[in-house]
Amino acid sequence: MPSDLSGDQQQRVALARALVIYPDVLLMDEPLSNLDAKLRVEMRSAIKEIQHDVGITTIYVTHDQEKAMSVSDRIAVMYNGVIQHIGTPKGIYQRPANKFVSTFIGRSNILNGDLILENDKTYLKFNDYRVEMTNIRDDMKENQKVVVSVRPEELLFNYDSSDTNCIHGVVEDAVFLGLNTTYFVELSSKEKVVIIQESKIDSTIASGTKISLTFNIKKINVVKCIYHAFVIWQLM
Repeated sequence: MPSDLSGDQQQRVALARALVIYPDVLLMDEPLSNLDAKLRVEMRSAIKEIQHDVGITTIYVTHDQEKAMSVSDRIAVMYNGVIQHIGTPKGIYQRPANKFVSTFIGRSNILNGDLILENDKTYLKFNDYRVEMTNIRDDMKENQKVVVSVRPEELLFNYDSSDTNCIHGVVEDAVFLGLNTTYFVELSSKEKVVIIQESKIDSTIASGTKISLTFNIKKINVVKCIYHAFVIWQLM
């Protein structure tokens, strides 16, 4: 009997009961919340495979961002009952519609900077770091205060000691997670950031180490504030 089955087997039975009547739309509301991490990954793959096989439009409600990214063709991010962004997982992650989407889907470091126009070129200035930006929209090229959204993997360690155009900071802690290592860093501006880098084979950067950083400028998002409440992304 279903009541004698394990949690993931019960979920498979529930999915079969929903599919057997060939509904026009299938609604799933946190279907994997009671499973452990390994079973969630297995069932996530099973649900996506079954959904593609049967071809039934499926609405999947979840607070788990990784789960949403892995099972969806399109994602709708909601805040206070209002849809903030609808798009592909890749589009929402790399070019989110606003600051909320950026911080809700994945992790983002939110930093204050300046956009500067000089000789028909646009530069992003953050503390002592200054870099040319070639993908700012033409209608937004003006001297202004901006907010920079930088994913943890978009902050890059600068190992060139002769390069002075960089962001300075100190490693507060490092967490080894196998494939990647997460670093918690305090910048010279006293802002704190999270950095995720592929783990090195030789060593992990120790707490207290002074480091230099740069941005992956092709991936970061530059934000302009409008009326101090609404933000729009300025990258093409």
